[in-house]
Amino acid sequence: MSRRRTGAALAAALALGAALFGVRHLRADKPEPAPALAATQARPRTPENAPKVATRRAAEARTDGLEKSPFTEPPRSLQGTDVDGALRVGPDGELLLGPEILRLFDYFLTAEGEESDAVIRARILAAIRERAGGPAALQAAALLDKYLSYRKDAKSISLPPERASDPEARFEAIRALRHKHFGAEASDALFGDEEREGLAAIAESRIAKDGALSPEEREAKLAAIEGELPEGVREARAEALLPVRARAEEAAMRDEGATDEEVRAHRIDTFGEEAADRLEELDRARAAFKQRVEEFRKERDALARTAKDDAAFRAAESALLERSFAPTERLRVKAILATPAR
Repeated sequence: MSRRRTGAALAAALALGAALFGVRHLRADKPEPAPALAATQARPRTPENAPKVATRRAAEARTDGLEKSPFTEPPRSLQGTDVDGALRVGPDGELLLGPEILRLFDYFLTAEGEESDAVIRARILAAIRERAGGPAALQAAALLDKYLSYRKDAKSISLPPERASDPEARFEAIRALRHKHFGAEASDALFGDEEREGLAAIAESRIAKDGALSPEEREAKLAAIEGELPEGVREARAEALLPVRARAEEAAMRDEGATDEEVRAHRIDTFGEEAADRLEELDRARAAFKQRVEEFRKERDALARTAKDDAAFRAAESALLERSFAPTERLRVKAILATPAR
């Protein structure tokens, strides 16, 4: 496949990413440093230290119960996985803001629908206590509550009908909400790279649709946008787009009669043997998921034929969906399979 065709495929993939750009992370003003928990006997409350005592007690309440984790096993959807994300603490004991904190939160939040909000929050607080103490732990707990509040508000974002399908309008609405919850400085620390990538995807989508550009001009503009991104973002984009790029090139090869062995050789030549192995693993995972969806479809169709009424069918279908797929998979399954009319 030519470099020009590959560039067009990547631009289309990025346009889709921009259209789907949505709620992932949010944050608020930089958390105020919280006082460390008292390590010695409590000081008597005086008019001078009363505000500090109140602040400390409020901070302690946010992490109440974290000293001992009550959890023995993770929820089913997280079993066999490694905890993502991290907490970084500066030399002064303060929490350092970065996207890795939100990855830690999001790892546990993927169990939404499988566990209650209170249990998920408690799991995250326990994870915070395992990774940090003192002011950093208290600041991380406060940030968690801001993040949860942001996620709740983000679900109710609405756009004017004429802009409902505009990825740029969606992007701006989310960024404004982030600034409202976390402030501009903290938002940039937590979401900056993600937002720069989102803006690049939107710009690339416009370029891909601009019929006035020649193929060479389009390639040059896309390359310029890519070159302005931070190196870490470029690497992440390349990694994320690897399957998209591979599928586009391999589809063209198979259309020309290429065998599985020739496709693998092409993967190794293009991406290296390690990446070729990862792509094969992804192929197997995709095939396995497709098979599970087909099995679910057959069982659901059988339920549709035997259920007494619509309510009974819906209840049986929901139970089958919960048995067959993890919470993080169910929305994808629903998108693939429309519920049949009865």
